[in-house]
Amino acid sequence: VGARVLRPDGVVAILPEANLEAVALVAERVRSAIAGMHVELAGGQRLHGTGSIGLAVFPDHAESAKDLFLFADNMMYKAKAGGKARVAIPTADDVVEVFRDITEKSALVLDAIEEQRIIPYFQPILDVATKQVVAYEVLSRIEVGGDVMRADEFVEIAEKMGVIHHLDALVIERALTQMREMGHDGYVFINLSPRALVLNEFARNVRQIVADSGIPRERIVFEITERDTVKNLALLERFLNELKLEGFKLAIDDFGSGFSSFHYLRRFPIDFLKIEGDFIANMLTSPKDRAVVTSIKSLAQEMGITIVAEYVESQEVLDELHVMGVHLAQGYYVGKPARHVIDVDWTPLRS
Repeated sequence: VGARVLRPDGVVAILPEANLEAVALVAERVRSAIAGMHVELAGGQRLHGTGSIGLAVFPDHAESAKDLFLFADNMMYKAKAGGKARVAIPTADDVVEVFRDITEKSALVLDAIEEQRIIPYFQPILDVATKQVVAYEVLSRIEVGGDVMRADEFVEIAEKMGVIHHLDALVIERALTQMREMGHDGYVFINLSPRALVLNEFARNVRQIVADSGIPRERIVFEITERDTVKNLALLERFLNELKLEGFKLAIDDFGSGFSSFHYLRRFPIDFLKIEGDFIANMLTSPKDRAVVTSIKSLAQEMGITIVAEYVESQEVLDELHVMGVHLAQGYYVGKPARHVIDVDWTPLRS
């Protein structure tokens, strides 16, 4: 058996001439051995660790070294997402799912991460009452041959490939560096995939990036959305509570788009609530949409949560939000995502 450390958050073991059954047997032995290890701490306490292991067999699951590792890596994160301390043994469905999206775009994503061509874009968030920009949302972009790919073109692929945590860490580091250099003293909203957030190594990495940036934790707002669900909700809850205790702020994005949002609101210590943009965009013409916005606003007010209205596309909508007492606004009328930030004193975007 040959093994080597590939990166700080994983170890690769190579078993020559082994079939899936043999590999699974060895993996279970490794997992069990890790579970039986402990470190003695001061006061007699014992610190235990766990192992999450993914498998890939040549040529059943891939024929190239790169794809073989990609498959094993993906299975390892499947084991983590399933609750950790387990071995993820591939099925025929796993093979189809993992490699369905290994296309040209998948290769572009991997290359962009390796070459660090991840670019942060910034979208301003306006205080409706004072008409000042008080925050920015950080959005991920990838530069490919002079063109820029939006997040919706690659984030899902990065999640399926098990590299979303690398992508998130890169964009956070670059965004906070730029925020510090411009002297921004407001909030910074950062989208995080819960699939990345439940990984201990990613959470540690983010904490270190924030510490190195010099930006206070109280100004960092981590956004989660119900579309990015995880199987182990209790694990996500634990990590979010830890972040909250450390001073970070939390937000639910796209609130109202489904029932999971209400479970998140009930279980997590939320500071900001972003209303699903479709309700905001149509609230002047649809009484039902306006009623939803009013209800969400009242709910948030009862819970002491700050409201952010998305998809603000006109002065009329902005004026109505002011009448309704909505705190913050975000959308193309306020400002489009851009590589550079706009002045704190806001003027309407006319183009």
